[in-house]
Amino acid sequence: MRQNTAFYQDDFDIDKRILQEAAARPGAEDRKILWFSRPSGTCCVRERDVFLKDTRQHNTWRFYGEQTRDIVLAYLVELTGKEDGKLKGNLYELDYGQHFRRVVEKSVPADNYALIYEHGERKQPAGQYFDGNPDPQLGKFECFEAQPNDPEALRGVLMEEQRSREKLRPGDFKAHITMLHDNRIEREARRVVEKMKSLQEPNSPDKTHFMVELSPYFVRLATEKDADRLFSMLPYKTLAFSKSKDRFGTYALIDKGEDRSKDVRKIRPSVRAQLAAGKEKTAPKKTAKTRQKEMEV
Repeated sequence: MRQNTAFYQDDFDIDKRILQEAAARPGAEDRKILWFSRPSGTCCVRERDVFLKDTRQHNTWRFYGEQTRDIVLAYLVELTGKEDGKLKGNLYELDYGQHFRRVVEKSVPADNYALIYEHGERKQPAGQYFDGNPDPQLGKFECFEAQPNDPEALRGVLMEEQRSREKLRPGDFKAHITMLHDNRIEREARRVVEKMKSLQEPNSPDKTHFMVELSPYFVRLATEKDADRLFSMLPYKTLAFSKSKDRFGTYALIDKGEDRSKDVRKIRPSVRAQLAAGKEKTAPKKTAKTRQKEMEV
């Protein structure tokens, strides 16, 4: 979330509550949660509900694949319980584009809702109004959920999804976060370079420079080190980051005579970093007990 969601990060407070409640439920379906991060917020829904057509969860999951070009990071959270008050489970990285297409192709119709009360439940057509008031026989209203027309078909889809996840190799969480961080900076560098190439004439107020606004999402998330790294990846001799008096945002500016045909500059690891990596490879085993400084991301 901190690598991809620039605005509305407090959505994650809602996600945490949903995950806590799901972990306390006995059903396996209730403990499998799909989660995604987008530039303006996060979302947390049961996997089961996403694969039921026309539910709110299904439509939300599809929306960002059909209607926007947002960068969406998607995961399945498989909760297994709690230990010392902390949630435990497995986290599976998903390719949102591929997963979204599977949701479109394999979702199961659901024409009925189960209205769940403290002492039982009753069913009704999905389009029929209900107000959530207590039921005289069943007591306090607790929640509702869509019901598949063909429960076995839904069960088959979810089992197929589970089998596809079992083929994934174990990952390194720290390496994953580092990759997300590095990709975010490189993606912004490529966007700025392509935008610079597309400009037909200088567009600064005094017409002496080409200028491209840095993404507000990138600026919001970037540290000073991130900005320095972006600067070093952009292939321009006259580059400067600046704010404009008559416009909002931060801009990358280059002189109108600058060569704009160049591509993103790849940053090589520092000599110091390479030497340190070499020392780690050749160090005797007894040094493995020393504490290594964590990479800053």
